[in-house]
Amino acid sequence: MTIQDIVDAYCDAWISGKGDFSGVPLADDFEFRGPVASFESAAGYRAMAAQAGPLVTRFAVRHQFVDGSRVCSVIDWEMSLPVPPMTSAEILEIEDGKIVRGELIYDAEALRAAMAQGG
Repeated sequence: MTIQDIVDAYCDAWISGKGDFSGVPLADDFEFRGPVASFESAAGYRAMAAQAGPLVTRFAVRHQFVDGSRVCSVIDWEMSLPVPPMTSAEILEIEDGKIVRGELIYDAEALRAAMAQGG
């Protein structure tokens, strides 16, 4: 798989897979940082995605920039929670055919408030 193929599989897991990351090549020690949650393993990330995925009602990649083994995607997304549509930047790093790191950047204030109120 090329770097683009790997990133496409990652995005497709959100777009049409409803959070099913079983077909996405994540390194076992995949590190993820985000404004709501962070993970130190692929297993932890996959468990979160399986729960959050069904809540994602729209996930659209607006722009994508590739710099060697690093890919930055600008994403518009919506959830079936009482939060407005969000735009984020997500940076994925790929090594040896697997995603080893991810960082998601967005204003999570409304999402944190919705989660605190029970969604």
